[in-house]
Amino acid sequence: MDSEKAGSMIQKAGEVIKPVVPDGTVEELLEGVYGLKVLTVKSINGYDDCNYAITVDGNYDNKYIKQLWPHGYILKIINTLDSKRPKMHEAQFLLMDHLRKGGIPTQKPVPDKNGELMSCQKIYKNEDQNGNVGDCNQHIVKLLTYLPGDILLNYPFTTNLLYENGQFVAKVTNAFQGFQNGFFKTFDCRWSLGNMPLLKDYVFVLKPEDRQLVNKVIEAFENEINPANFPKGYIHGDMNESNILVAPEEGQGDLPTECKRYKFTGVIDFQHTAYSCFVYNLAVNVTYVMIFTDRINQLDVPGHILAGYLSLRQLTDEEFGSLKVLLAVRMCQSLVFGAHTYHLDPTNASALHTSKRGWSLLYKFWSEPKDKLESRWKSIIKSYQL
Repeated sequence: MDSEKAGSMIQKAGEVIKPVVPDGTVEELLEGVYGLKVLTVKSINGYDDCNYAITVDGNYDNKYIKQLWPHGYILKIINTLDSKRPKMHEAQFLLMDHLRKGGIPTQKPVPDKNGELMSCQKIYKNEDQNGNVGDCNQHIVKLLTYLPGDILLNYPFTTNLLYENGQFVAKVTNAFQGFQNGFFKTFDCRWSLGNMPLLKDYVFVLKPEDRQLVNKVIEAFENEINPANFPKGYIHGDMNESNILVAPEEGQGDLPTECKRYKFTGVIDFQHTAYSCFVYNLAVNVTYVMIFTDRINQLDVPGHILAGYLSLRQLTDEEFGSLKVLLAVRMCQSLVFGAHTYHLDPTNASALHTSKRGWSLLYKFWSEPKDKLESRWKSIIKSYQL
């Protein structure tokens, strides 16, 4: 499939794309495709894909694996839409290699028994009592090395961590410099902040008052945001609280939580990578961290992240002035797409990940005047520069 056509495929309202993976499938794939014998399997929450943390036995049958990775592996079974985009996954491998060379830790793809870094496999949906298999779908399967560290969400969101998170977002954004790829150049997905108007097709799943608020944010985006005026380049596109890996610095056992420092051990999941607006990368990150912050005032979170970001990378006045709308846009996308996905598939609990805290924040955030928000953020940024 060529990149021009791949860029036009966007998930439609009502389309269920997450794989259905029966018990035992992971073990069969690891042994049959990769020649690895599974010791442990742990399912990891995934929005559209199925992800599994794997440890394996020391004996294996794969001449293309020279040495087992000491931290284990992640098996990814890709959703039906992205399984039609092999060039996307090839582009991701090239990008991860580029970022590693730029000092950003990323996963490495593991070759299968044929020396391939990915393959298309039949995943059967069901099996009757006589052992007869039913319908199946073709899914891209790939095995990646497991990066040490834990997801950002699992650490206390102190001001130190928020500042360092902002620096990491800037470092990753800067590390994209020099990267070029034809697939990502034309790729688009419904999660891009620039596709905010697509939410009009999904808001029917909301309560009337929630729908009214989301429509106000859509209107503000259409009237106030002009992406043509933003600096552009390649971006990760989804640097949320579960795609950034963190570990505490060593030797801090007795320090109070608020004083602890952290090292960022990697970034994962490049499903939303595209040539787009740099400020979108920042806005996505700030939104999710703001939603899950419970140690400080949520409305102060952007100030601390911006302080870290601006220590390594600058924003234009128009980028800074767009942040209130862009943060609200991402909240709306997460809440609306999540509600719609759950409406189609009530077994997909990951789809409601942000809803418990997200709606209350959206109401509070949107009611706050833009000038007051920007003033408090600038005050926090200035406090780091004293």
